[in-house]
Amino acid sequence: MKRPDNITNYSEIDLKLGIKSSLPNAKSTLALLILLWESSDKPAELVYSQQKNEGIILDKKVEESLITTLKPIYSSVGISDETFISKVNENQMFKSQLESLIVAFELVWRMARIKFTDENKPASAERTGRIRYPKKLYYTVHMDILDSVISANNENYYAVLLNWLGIPIDFDKSYESRLIKILTVFSENAVFKLVDGDKDVIFNLNSIYKKIIETNDSVDINGDGEAKGPLRILKSLLSDGLNPYLNYNAGIVQAKENIELYQRRVDTYLALSSSRIYEVEVKPNEDIVAESVSDYLVQRKTGGCNILLYGVPGAGKSYTIKTEYCDDPLRMERVVFHPDYTYSDFVGQILPKVSEDGLVSYEFTEGPFTRLLKKAYQNPGAEYYLIIEEINRGNAPAIFGDVFQLLDRDAEGNSEYGISNADIARRVYGDESKLVRIPSNMYIIGTMNTSDQNVFTLDTAFQRRWIMRMIENDMDKVDPNFANHKILDTDITWKQFNTVINDIILKKNLHMTSSEDKRLGVFFVHERDLEYNFAEDDISLPMEERIKASHDNSRFPEKVLKYLWDDAFKFSRDTVFETNLYFSLEDIVRKFKSSKGNERFTIFKEEIYNAFLSPENATNE
Repeated sequence: MKRPDNITNYSEIDLKLGIKSSLPNAKSTLALLILLWESSDKPAELVYSQQKNEGIILDKKVEESLITTLKPIYSSVGISDETFISKVNENQMFKSQLESLIVAFELVWRMARIKFTDENKPASAERTGRIRYPKKLYYTVHMDILDSVISANNENYYAVLLNWLGIPIDFDKSYESRLIKILTVFSENAVFKLVDGDKDVIFNLNSIYKKIIETNDSVDINGDGEAKGPLRILKSLLSDGLNPYLNYNAGIVQAKENIELYQRRVDTYLALSSSRIYEVEVKPNEDIVAESVSDYLVQRKTGGCNILLYGVPGAGKSYTIKTEYCDDPLRMERVVFHPDYTYSDFVGQILPKVSEDGLVSYEFTEGPFTRLLKKAYQNPGAEYYLIIEEINRGNAPAIFGDVFQLLDRDAEGNSEYGISNADIARRVYGDESKLVRIPSNMYIIGTMNTSDQNVFTLDTAFQRRWIMRMIENDMDKVDPNFANHKILDTDITWKQFNTVINDIILKKNLHMTSSEDKRLGVFFVHERDLEYNFAEDDISLPMEERIKASHDNSRFPEKVLKYLWDDAFKFSRDTVFETNLYFSLEDIVRKFKSSKGNERFTIFKEEIYNAFLSPENATNE
């Protein structure tokens, strides 16, 4: 017995809210769309146009079918075949850009998909110049709904459509009214955007109905900015009288009649149109479709980009991510690059899987990039963040592999170019043939210590795809309680110590290749590294507690002094430390740990020690 396959997770619709294409004469364009279908044996697909010079005209076979079907009607008013076809070839289906037709047919009325016959051409190919390319229609079931009405009286409905097309034929208004009501129902799912001051308003026709009912007043759909995308089509359809419930004049909308009952039906319809599918069971070795997004009234967040935070160790790069970008683990994936980290770790890999009966199969296991890409794609109303710590400690171009191509983003944050990757596409879209792209609601944020630039070099081609953001090493921007926390049992605060050491690094230079990279970051230590555990001195306590306290008090010297000795002042220790008294890091740390109070810092030169206590007197020599 055959069973149906799992529900298909269709690709999400691009609402094209920001494009500038418009569609004048909406009535005539819709009329031709319908008549082409009616005269071509109601196909699923139809190549309706062919190239002529820099424009397009009716395909010859489609022309013949159109004449055969409609000649009895248009010839009755003295229109010749040549005049009729000439009128058809002036229609917006031949004159408008593809993107305008996409907005009208796919996003407003959802009657057909429309593409270039040459599917390798991008949808934007007609944006510049007057050249137009042959196009192909993929009709939807909305045409079947229309046909169930039109077929009851073809002649009268064809007369209405021919009149819309520009043929001077009288028609019965009642038939036009029925057509307009059906087309209005088709448009109730459409989404529009207008500018309201400094924010965008995303709305549908139901929003207009509601506002009219609530306020008993007219509604302005002009907004404060240029109308774009579907909003232009909305103005065109309202101007053409293609909504029987609304009057329209210069951007102002009013109700023709009491629309409350119709609005309530629309509200219920929209609620039932939103569906999400969870926990779909699949056969072994099949990819799981975790969630199907079909609520197109949720606008995808825009602005996603690639950001590279860089600065000295401890400047607060990770803190910046937490406080300024995202601190929600459900919307994040965090990875750390290192020399052994690979493309397979990052994107995913084919791994064996043993079933309960002991059979071994192989399937694609998602890496953090693919996991987050799927979440971002399936949840358009939220922002997602892929965090890559220490991005230059791994071979970043090799780790990204073909995903590198996706880092080029358009103005909204979508990948400008897609890649063919069947494993990722199958997991994310449920369709291995779909080109993979990073959506506009997914951010990639990398961190890099400037002192580690020699680990793996990030080449120019890689870096130019990122927004570079330096995280300043500014003690004045941190919590004062932390900055002014005293180091262990001394009178020297972390701010005093950090300021003096960084001043020496910058102003004395110390023959370092890049001295600023060696500075101590303001978050180089944690507050717990500064706290003094007094249990170390209490001989009444058990030895275990005293040893633990000693370890706690060793955090600062083991972390900070070791960095200064082994890294920051590696080639100039004698300018900072009392190297005539302490000859090794071991000596330095031992003296610091065995001393009490300010005496701990006598390991440094006298002028530096004095500067710790009175940083305003620090010498610049």
